Amino acid sequence: MTAAGKDAVVHELVEVLSRAGVGTDTDRMLSDLQARERVMSTGIGGGIAVPHAQSPGASRLALALGRVATPIDFEALDERPVQLVFMVVGPEERGGFIRVLARISRLLYSGDLQRHLLQVKTPAEAMARIREEESRLTG
Repeated sequence: MTAAGKDAVVHELVEVLSRAGVGTDTDRMLSDLQARERVMSTGIGGGIAVPHAQSPGASRLALALGRVATPIDFEALDERPVQLVFMVVGPEERGGFIRVLARISRLLYSGDLQRHLLQVKTPAEAMARIREEESRLTG
């Protein structure tokens, strides 16, 4: 991603989800994600942010992963800049939303996945690395 700030990253990932057919109302998804971010930064530390929101603008639960070219200030808890962004958005029903957030946390716990995601060259490589880490955790 070439976005140079927190708002630009959120906007760019919402556009990705919209092009994938996830949103029925892209503006509403963006607004709900920004509102959630104003409550407390979703920069969880270690160079990672997980912006998330339940939104009537989302037609289904979805995740978008972005890697910014130059680390950005996401007002993270550890005050470190962010390079990996996992965006989670879903409709207001609770089905699976919290489980997805917990799964992201678990996948990133060892630090190996983060390191690999910073090195991949394509989305397919990123998905392969995520699947490998999932297999390692469930194997």
